[in-house]
Amino acid sequence: MFALKFIDKTMIKVISSTLIFFGLLMGCSEHSAPKFQAEELAPGGQMTVKELKGLSYIYPGDNISSMEKLNFWSGFSFFRDPWVIAPASTTSRDGLGPLFSTRSCIACHDAGSRGPLSSAGESLPISLVIKFGKKDNYLAQSELSFSDPSYGDQLQPRGLPIKHPVMDKKVVGEASLNLTYSIIEGSFADGTPYQLRKPHYQLTNLAYGELASHIGLTPRFAPNIYGTGLLDAIKQDDLLALEDVDDNDNDGISAKYNRVVDVATQEVKIGRFGLKANHPNLAQQVAAAFRNDIGITNHLFPSESCTAKQLRCKQVATLTTPKASITVTGREHELEINERLFNLVVTFNQLIGVPPARNLQNPITQSGRALFYRVGCSQCHQPSYQTDQAYPIKALANQTIWPYTDLALHDMGEGLADGVIDNKATGREWRTAPLWGIGLQQKNTNRSEFLHDGRARSISEAILWHGGEAKTAQQKYLQLTKVERDALHVFIQSI
Repeated sequence: MFALKFIDKTMIKVISSTLIFFGLLMGCSEHSAPKFQAEELAPGGQMTVKELKGLSYIYPGDNISSMEKLNFWSGFSFFRDPWVIAPASTTSRDGLGPLFSTRSCIACHDAGSRGPLSSAGESLPISLVIKFGKKDNYLAQSELSFSDPSYGDQLQPRGLPIKHPVMDKKVVGEASLNLTYSIIEGSFADGTPYQLRKPHYQLTNLAYGELASHIGLTPRFAPNIYGTGLLDAIKQDDLLALEDVDDNDNDGISAKYNRVVDVATQEVKIGRFGLKANHPNLAQQVAAAFRNDIGITNHLFPSESCTAKQLRCKQVATLTTPKASITVTGREHELEINERLFNLVVTFNQLIGVPPARNLQNPITQSGRALFYRVGCSQCHQPSYQTDQAYPIKALANQTIWPYTDLALHDMGEGLADGVIDNKATGREWRTAPLWGIGLQQKNTNRSEFLHDGRARSISEAILWHGGEAKTAQQKYLQLTKVERDALHVFIQSI
């Protein structure tokens, strides 16, 4: 990757001439770029942040009201600050665990982006969540559960310590993760070599017995959270118009939306949040993270995650400081965050603005934009939408946005497959990741990891891992010259 500020005028002419020649060769491509629009410079519409003044994505959208800004920063405090063991004097923030991955939201979403990826070797992961699910090859066996009987739906590697205010016995974390990598060698058509790192996951120190034989591991690296309110505001009908499960248009792309339960209404809706699109709206995504990652029960997920084998977990769970209660199917549950504070955290997530695009009108960036369409990236990374005019949050309604995602599931090939079912998502399917703002990830977090498990260390590696429906685009990328590849990278880093 090269930075635009280091390219002199002579090099711009050379690169531009090469790309113009490539454009002539590709001129008959079915994926030609539409005319550039000034709106692309503000990918979040009026929710675009005018300027990022610090090394963070955490800024409210530019068009929110004073009251919304107050709620934004109030919600941020509960997103940022760690939760503590109950009972405690800090009653608004107690209730951690008994089993958990981390103590705060920001630990997984550093600067509103992605937290630290687990290092190779044995660790207790934080930002890299290990979920459990039924393996593909057991799908026909309906009697087998979709979660592990001993560990539930997700690995919670940490337990409350021995120095509990009431109980003197530790809640034992579920397991450790042993992460290793192997290296795959390859080369582009012009002979330039590349390396891909392939992760391998093994659980060690299993505290509650072995996993059931039909259960597989599915790693999920915490995604960027800026702009999620705008994604929530896209009309469902606009997304469904993109669905083409049977590839009826014969373009090789079979967009498919996950079907998931809205726990608030018990209705089946399309999924749009989560790396396999397993939540239908932003509020449910936040609620699930509170319960599964931090151990904080709430009105959408009121039950602790303790399984029948985790007796100490069940005992310690009774020591919580109730903030509210809710009755579900005749049983009363004490909640560890009340609805008012929960809604503030949701509001914070809804109102994070989107970074402005950078250098989009530069000749190299524009050449990369043309390649983005011609290679076929835009088939899944749907560039633009108009958000719902009737969306209840005015600042998010009727905005022209450029997130570069269809939020749909796609078969990404065997190389990225986890072999685990998630609602209607198969083991080869992943949700298309939004691309807006990712060019600032290195600057804002000093880290650069991509894809669902962080295996890709660069945009180039991420593209090279694409298979399945994206194999044709990946093959076209392999045929590009270095100048062409660099221009495509510059565009993706600029949007």
